[in-house]
Amino acid sequence: MYCPIITELFAPVVAARGAAVAIVEDHHRTTYEQLDALSEQLAQRLRDAGVGPGSLVPIVAHRSAALVVAMLAVLKTGSAYTPIDRDNPSRRRAKIIEQCGAPVVLSTGSPSRESGTVTIEFADGPVFKPLEKGAAYVVFTSGTTGTPKGVVVDQKAVIRLVRWHNDRFDTGADARTTLMSGVGFDVSQWEIHSTLAAGATAHVVDPAVRADPAALLDFYAEHAITHAFVPTVLTPDVVAAPRPADLALRYLFCAGEKLPPIRTGPLPYTLVDYYGPTEATIFATCRVVDPAAEQAPSIGTPISDTEAFILDDELGEVDPGAVGELCLAGTCLARGYLGDRDRTEDRFVWSPRLERRLYRTGDLARWLPDGSIEFLGRSDDQVKIRGYRIELGDIEAAILDNRLVKHAVVVVDDQDRASSAKRLAAFVVPREHDTDPDALVRTLRVHMRDELPDYMQPGIYQCRTDLPVTANGKIDRAGLRADLAQDRDVPMPDAGFEGDIEHAVAEIWREVLGHNRFSATDNFFDVGGHSLLATALIGEISRRVGARVYIWDFYGDPTVRGLAAAINSRGDEAPDWEGEPVRELADDIHLPDGVDYRTGWDERQLTDPSHTLLTGATGIIGVHLLGRLHESTDAVVHCLIRAGSPALARERLRAVVARYEVTAVDWDRVRVHAGDLAEPRFGLDADEYAALASDVDVIYHSASAANFIQSYAYIRRDNVEGLRTVLRFAGDDHVKPLMLVSSISVYSWGHLFTGKSTMYEDDDIDQNLRAVVTDLGYMRSKWVMEKVAELAEAQGLPVMKFRLGYALCDARTGHAATYQWWPRLVKTCVALGAIPDLQNLREGLITVDYIVDAIAAIGRDPGAAGKNFNVVPAQDRIVTLRRFFELLEEHFGYEFRVLPYEQWVDLWKDDPQAPLYPLLNMFHDHMLDRRSTIELYQNTYLWDKTNVTEHLVGTGVEEPTLTPEILDRYLRRVLAEPYVPAAMADAR
Repeated sequence: MYCPIITELFAPVVAARGAAVAIVEDHHRTTYEQLDALSEQLAQRLRDAGVGPGSLVPIVAHRSAALVVAMLAVLKTGSAYTPIDRDNPSRRRAKIIEQCGAPVVLSTGSPSRESGTVTIEFADGPVFKPLEKGAAYVVFTSGTTGTPKGVVVDQKAVIRLVRWHNDRFDTGADARTTLMSGVGFDVSQWEIHSTLAAGATAHVVDPAVRADPAALLDFYAEHAITHAFVPTVLTPDVVAAPRPADLALRYLFCAGEKLPPIRTGPLPYTLVDYYGPTEATIFATCRVVDPAAEQAPSIGTPISDTEAFILDDELGEVDPGAVGELCLAGTCLARGYLGDRDRTEDRFVWSPRLERRLYRTGDLARWLPDGSIEFLGRSDDQVKIRGYRIELGDIEAAILDNRLVKHAVVVVDDQDRASSAKRLAAFVVPREHDTDPDALVRTLRVHMRDELPDYMQPGIYQCRTDLPVTANGKIDRAGLRADLAQDRDVPMPDAGFEGDIEHAVAEIWREVLGHNRFSATDNFFDVGGHSLLATALIGEISRRVGARVYIWDFYGDPTVRGLAAAINSRGDEAPDWEGEPVRELADDIHLPDGVDYRTGWDERQLTDPSHTLLTGATGIIGVHLLGRLHESTDAVVHCLIRAGSPALARERLRAVVARYEVTAVDWDRVRVHAGDLAEPRFGLDADEYAALASDVDVIYHSASAANFIQSYAYIRRDNVEGLRTVLRFAGDDHVKPLMLVSSISVYSWGHLFTGKSTMYEDDDIDQNLRAVVTDLGYMRSKWVMEKVAELAEAQGLPVMKFRLGYALCDARTGHAATYQWWPRLVKTCVALGAIPDLQNLREGLITVDYIVDAIAAIGRDPGAAGKNFNVVPAQDRIVTLRRFFELLEEHFGYEFRVLPYEQWVDLWKDDPQAPLYPLLNMFHDHMLDRRSTIELYQNTYLWDKTNVTEHLVGTGVEEPTLTPEILDRYLRRVLAEPYVPAAMADAR
């Protein structure tokens, strides 16, 4: 079978344009005739040295005409070459040369040598021929073991790319191109071969101007460059730089990383963004970018005969819009890795289903509605923070959405730290050189709180004048992580700290936060802290300062000075748990001013709604409820999501739908609104709010800050104030019935005060107030929310209150909110082989699908308005904590020791890697009668569910049993990343 060779592209150009200039290097000009003659002479010398088909010849070079001569000479011998940047460390050069097995090494010397001069040096190592006929070159990329890995690229793949590119982007004999890329970067192969095949002229970019956007544009103008390449990291600056009047540029190509949004007016040239791994011969997709238009953040569509597939772990195609691994097929695919069959077989696979050889890129992507591909980052850039799996690229995109920022890179700092305390660090380059770094960081923290959830907030921000890059023009993330390591060793400055306690507390803050950029009066949450880090902080303070510190001390005044004052004033005495007495909660029980529900409502708003408002759609209940509302009604569902823009809000929702595999969502009937529940008009503009108020028939309010660490004062804004904003909306334009998702926690540990064993759905929850005021802030907020909703009912608003038990998992998929306390308990107990001796601790474990089925079915029943519904298991199906672990023993072979409570807590309370460690206050801090929250929930109420049972008759919704099949799916999700206790890890 005939295989085309690259020299067949070169020969006719020499015949037709021999006297034309091929390469311009400083003041040297090399014609096509000279390239041909010099390369032929060198090729003969190589043949004499034993180089021929199957050989792999190293070329150690700078960007130069001599490099091109060497490449052509090797190809004329029927062998392949490997380009090595002369600026690479000598050890790396030696490792690459050793793998080539060639009898000689070609060297072009320094750039100052005579143009086209190539030196032949005889190699010291063994001589062998590692390749089969038809290879063009081998490019070495960084290997995870420290040994460079060589990617073997075919000549036919290079020819295919060159022909497609030159035809698509008008690269003809009149073109003037650049040699910009480093010699070891495969993009340089495209720069050279596309130019030679067109008979065009390539200009070697002066090293002094390669990193200077303004100087680059001047270079383009001086040499009348028509087709130029710049690495992605430089692209925004080149696009934004002042353009010389005589600029002849027609195309600017970029590649190397994900291109951030480009904001500028119309350009006098075409900007083209290329994507492609080395293993797919330089470029696999491309997109023509229009900086003046709003475009989806895509890498475009496949080029030439390249095919793209987005596949799951089993190499099955994912649904449109779902995230999967980008896999490529076609002539573009490399042969594999030089001398590494195992790696080749791992990354280059045969798909019987697709009947194609595929390259698994390791890049995460999804199809966009317009048929283009959105690149979401490397699968190894997907990290788990506080139980959530996130993409670093999403955080970078959110930072770049702020117009003050020109460049942003986010890395994970987890050196010498527990996995539960991984930190996100953001490195940003301001758009303006005179930007105050401290002011920018403050602005970004506020900006990001509106853009992304708290677990995606960088804890550390560093402002820089530029970002370090590798020799190939990519951002040097390893170097940035090394900078973080150096920062950790910077001693704590004085910063106005007073006394030994403040200085000691400040030092612990520095260790926990990973930086020292805070003062004695800075709020912990404004300088990179979050609720789970707070647990680690108070634990360290208690151990090292010599006084017990409680989580409530921290939330009372989360500053260095506030914590020090609490320690100094109280010593080892326990705090006053009645800090939020009945009067404080009672003061929050009121409606927003001026609401009016007297206009009445139509039952069809429930039975046949056209538009529904759903809050909390990014939570496990809300996202499943979204799918069920689409299945049970024809309504358009409006989702209010906290984000800085509608695009980001929609992406947040898409990510959650994909994470929980909610297949019932009909995206044609989803409307996403970027807003904030607690802000006036939900933070929407007047027109958007008015249209929403006019359209919506019914409200499903599922949003809630479910945090078992934060105080009521912190939670009340999102939960209580958020509900008040919803209640105002319920009366604006027309009355809208409200489905309020509440919790059985409104009953708290009331049994200790009421002496009752059962709570009925219509019981007055006021009787549990004595317990509520001593319970966690979240429980207090849910109680207040129900009381506020009762006021709205009294004024005529139709309300249904759904008090949920614990949403264990989706029975179909096993998906669970793995960051919540019950999955953390399961992981901890399984790892320890032990459970606490707790009596009748009931959480109301029930499946997510039953919860949303019940809400959706009852919510369409006008007769249910004004009633309360305990969505919990029937009393004879309640699974206590003890019974849950007995089921694991019976069906899965586990064995658990039942330990006295405090002995069990002692097994993990000092291990920051323990899944329960961030929630230590629930298990360790005494809340009432020297008992912790968890202990107080023993022997709690049984719950009546008469209303639920009556209103589900005839709906087909039936309460499930926790079968072994459901538990198996659940355990597979929860235990996917097992916890290894510190004692076991130390023993290994």
